[in-house]
Amino acid sequence: MRVMTAEAMRRAEALAVQAGISYERLMEQAGQGAAERLLARYRGRLEKEGLTVLLGKGNNGGDGLVIARAVLESLPGAEVRLIFCLGERLSELAALNLARLEPFSGRAVRYTAAEAPEAAFSGVVLDGIFGTGFHGALPDSIRPALQKANRAAAVRVALDIPTGVNGDNGLFDPDAFRAETTCAFAALKPAHLFKGSRPFCGEAEIIPIGITEGMLAEAGGLTRMDKALIRASLPSRTADSHKGSYGKLLGIGGSGTMTGAVLLFSEAAVRCGVGLAMAAAPEIAIRPVRAMLPEALQYPFPLGPGGCIAEEAVPALLRKAADWPDAVLCGCGLGTGDGAAALVEGLLSAGRPLVLDADGLNCLAGMGTHLLRRAKGPVILTPHMAEFSRLCGKSIPEIREERIPLARAFAAAYGVTLVLKDATTVVVQPDGQAYLNDNGNSGLSRGGSGDTLAGMIAAFLAQGAEPGQAAVCGVYLHALAGDMTAAEMTPYGMTVTDLIRRLPLAFREVLGP
Repeated sequence: MRVMTAEAMRRAEALAVQAGISYERLMEQAGQGAAERLLARYRGRLEKEGLTVLLGKGNNGGDGLVIARAVLESLPGAEVRLIFCLGERLSELAALNLARLEPFSGRAVRYTAAEAPEAAFSGVVLDGIFGTGFHGALPDSIRPALQKANRAAAVRVALDIPTGVNGDNGLFDPDAFRAETTCAFAALKPAHLFKGSRPFCGEAEIIPIGITEGMLAEAGGLTRMDKALIRASLPSRTADSHKGSYGKLLGIGGSGTMTGAVLLFSEAAVRCGVGLAMAAAPEIAIRPVRAMLPEALQYPFPLGPGGCIAEEAVPALLRKAADWPDAVLCGCGLGTGDGAAALVEGLLSAGRPLVLDADGLNCLAGMGTHLLRRAKGPVILTPHMAEFSRLCGKSIPEIREERIPLARAFAAAYGVTLVLKDATTVVVQPDGQAYLNDNGNSGLSRGGSGDTLAGMIAAFLAQGAEPGQAAVCGVYLHALAGDMTAAEMTPYGMTVTDLIRRLPLAFREVLGP
């Protein structure tokens, strides 16, 4: 399913106009489609208590005016209250649709935002102020209207994006319109899926407006991860196969004080179908693997004085990485000493598909991201917000403001697949193709969750999946298994080990019986 940013949506609308659908027609179809949904759901309330439309001066307000006309035409006894929140100087299309309400002037009452009484915010309140056009700060002049709307005992419906919510990044003002339902025109927008902004949107329902799936795809945007995408992206398995058919993964991690990560990424990889998994780690981190995961091979390496991999152990490990595996995972619990930095730099030249996570990313940030340009094989980076901040030199607030463009720019600049982890994770390929995942829950917010995800992605990479496919499969299945675990154990009581044990159930959910 396509998820459209504001810019991508503008391109899609332009493509529709090129195909012969005017902007006026797009607005009419958007408003009529939304009106049909409102009348189907709330007819009784509209008849008894009427419709209130919060109007901006642009096309979102124009959509609201089309809906007002459709309601007045369908319900002869209904009243519509028009609240002009940004004045009555409207865009050309909005003004055209305001003029079309003249025959209903006796049943269409006009207010400014300042003069609208509390009683006007009743029945069904429709937010048509900004839509996808909102960014920056919420004007103080419309706060009272939004506060009245949010206090009212009314049904609240937003057009495209609730006012006060940024449609591209999901950032929101506390006084943003709180919708029970959002009419998403043509496609979902990122804010409908980001977990922070989703409560403001309520149930987002797509309203067709004449823009085809082909137009949406040509215009860009993102792809929402779902079961069909994962089913098509998973490495195939055949009856006529053996362990060598499903790849060899070398996972390198662990240090004197970080011993659990190795078992977590190793078991996650085994649960994701890799043919052979080898854990390269200090002896103290190998012991749990040896005791609890007999399927995994082991490669112990010595520690240096700082509790990190000894520098003298790096050359032999790099030779192993160049000769044996189909993919390499590096960084979980590794530490950031000189040996770890030398290892990360060497792995970029080893020529094997590489996943860098956790301390692998911290080592890279310390040495400089320019090293990524020397990579002789595909690279997947899996940073959370703080790690990405260190990699790209932007603050976390700056990243949240522009996460999709920044992720795209970074992936393109360095030729990597980027998994930007957050409550809603974004995966971006070097060519700019981007994916958004909105499943998962707060039970994933605990130590070891990232190690598990890294092991899953690396397992799919070792099995021959393209880097983007490996990343998407790992992210979605990790979150799906987390949701299954939370449903049984609650987000409070679940552990990462519980999640790993439910990966087979997640595969069954995606693949079917």
